[in-house]
Amino acid sequence: MRILASALLLSILTLSCVSRAVAANSKPDPSQYTLTVHVSAAEYAPHYDVANQILTVTIGGKHYQLWGGTISSKNKYALINPGDYPARLTVDEHKTSYESLQKYEFLFPDGTTRGFNVLAQSEQ
Repeated sequence: MRILASALLLSILTLSCVSRAVAANSKPDPSQYTLTVHVSAAEYAPHYDVANQILTVTIGGKHYQLWGGTISSKNKYALINPGDYPARLTVDEHKTSYESLQKYEFLFPDGTTRGFNVLAQSEQ
């Protein structure tokens, strides 16, 4: 009985250590966020949808509007402040020569990330 109890305790401790190691390794790698996104404006989505926001951004000299969430782990509803943020392109689909589907993921100074879909793009 003692052997079984010891084995069970050892198994629980091992799983606990492994889950902590996995959680520690699940933090985003800043070297993967090679793009710089300049946010010039942030607003709540149309019709006062406070759960989503629209960002006016510049990425690589091109102008976009991005759509994504306002909910952060620290603030219930928070607009992103204007400024530069590291980002990466997580979805980049071009099924035709005239259409695209793109999504960017921002890395914030506290190590959290948030995804934003391209809502609009323009040359100016």
